[in-house]
Amino acid sequence: MRKILAVGAVLAVASLVVGCIETKQDFTLNPDASGKVVFEFTMADMPFRFGQEGEKPDPELTAKRQVKQMIDGASGIDAWADISYVRTEDGRTRVKGTAYFKDFSQVKFQTSALSGISFAKDDTGGMVLAIDEKVGAGPENPATPPAPPPAAPPAPPNAEELDAKIKADREKFQQMRPILEATIGRMKTDLTFHLPGTLAEVNVFQREPNGAVRLVLDGAKVLEAMDQLALDDAYLKEQALAGRRPGGRMALDDTMKEKLFGAKGPIRARVNGVLRPLFAYDSEVAAAKANYQAMIQRLGLDKLPAPEPNSMPPGFGIDGKGFGVPPAVRPAPGTPAPAPGAKPASPAPGAPAPSGQ
Repeated sequence: MRKILAVGAVLAVASLVVGCIETKQDFTLNPDASGKVVFEFTMADMPFRFGQEGEKPDPELTAKRQVKQMIDGASGIDAWADISYVRTEDGRTRVKGTAYFKDFSQVKFQTSALSGISFAKDDTGGMVLAIDEKVGAGPENPATPPAPPPAAPPAPPNAEELDAKIKADREKFQQMRPILEATIGRMKTDLTFHLPGTLAEVNVFQREPNGAVRLVLDGAKVLEAMDQLALDDAYLKEQALAGRRPGGRMALDDTMKEKLFGAKGPIRARVNGVLRPLFAYDSEVAAAKANYQAMIQRLGLDKLPAPEPNSMPPGFGIDGKGFGVPPAVRPAPGTPAPAPGAKPASPAPGAPAPSGQ
């Protein structure tokens, strides 16, 4: 059975919001696709009123809202534990927590920039962790329908047209570069996977001394590689013939992988042998749920004031509505959904207040 983790885009030539985030995700996976992840992100404060002059927000309140965003912006999570936050010396907020999930394929974090990761059984009884090698230029706009396929494939460009296309693509990249530097250049994603069984094959991932596999995507190195490839006529010709352009949607091909990771070929790790669970899922989740409300109160998330209207750009909050439109009060992870047609219950005393995140 194929299990896919959908968490954004593998290489995020992404939006400003996502690009300014540094994330670390340390996964522990069981053979049945259950698992846990120590999820950490470091994020700069966003404007209090996006695009408007306004009073600078209280740093402590901003930090707490970013914690709430991590919780409310995640899906596929059964329980949270060990959540904490600190303000860094450079004025950013670092949030950390452990999230438990029953099904790897359903996990999604709003502040993560990765997708296309799968962990699936193979035909020989082992399991394969793999990363899709397609990369994107940020989230797709669901309101924009895809363009219809052409009636017939276009004729390949002649030499003169190809030279003009390469020149135009190079110019477009240079025009986009300041934006890419502000987004990609500040992005860093660090992924670690602890897998059941014995590592039998590892490609592109680096092996860790403790038996895990790891992949680090450093935005500064991505931008450096893009600078080099933007000057490579042969590479630009290959991209143009494939209908791609620098800085847009492109493949994480062998040329880019070799520059970023020092290796070519598929990004994958295979385990075999006896595939035993790496931890007791049910007991750890039960403990996390029992301690959840006390943790929320300790963090002060149950007393957050309502957010200012239009304090964040549309699309950054839950359901793409921005922080200015508070969602319904979210129950603790794992709480049964109300019956169809039932009125929403009032929040229990001490329950987390809606933060609009």
